[in-house]
Amino acid sequence: YSIRRRHNICKSNCILDILLECRNLTMSKVQLLFVGISEIVGGPELGLLLLTDLSRTRQVAIVCDSNIEYEIGLRTSKEVDTSRFLPEVLCQVSPLMTNEHYEILFNSIIDGQYKALLVNKDDLTLTPMRASDAILLALVAKLEIFMEEHLFNRQSVHNMGGQNKMALPLNALSPDMLRRALKQAIEDENYELASMLRDEMKQREKRNLDE
Repeated sequence: YSIRRRHNICKSNCILDILLECRNLTMSKVQLLFVGISEIVGGPELGLLLLTDLSRTRQVAIVCDSNIEYEIGLRTSKEVDTSRFLPEVLCQVSPLMTNEHYEILFNSIIDGQYKALLVNKDDLTLTPMRASDAILLALVAKLEIFMEEHLFNRQSVHNMGGQNKMALPLNALSPDMLRRALKQAIEDENYELASMLRDEMKQREKRNLDE
């Protein structure tokens, strides 16, 4: 009896996991377009990957390191043949890695880092990826990129077009960016901004302690 009961519990848990995955995949989401890379002033080792909605009215920015910035720059400039580079070769030997079978989904942001999933449309497998790597894979394999609608509405800002400035939500800043911004705010005697930055840092510390 106990063995049968444990089997039923495991079976129920598996069904619940599948239902949760289906719910995540069917919830409202916004399709995004990669539109370019912007550098962070005062932080040459970091870049911003810019994505907009299909109407190009609102945009989000995802922080990346210089390596990913360089790799994506190679693909967007099209001045270098990348067909023999590792990401392209891996996609070539994995014929199912196409838009028909896979997509990228951003579903949350924690401590300044967007959480990305590689979604297998066939069996609903969800594979976590680093956000910037997910965008690189999407460009190489020509996958569609999505963000959950509630997350996009909360994180996106108005698309300023050709302007080279963009406001970033505090929760989209990495810990290092928060520290730099706090130092600059204090130097500029912008105490209101400094207070907001400290509050964000304290909230992250409290959340990490609770976990």
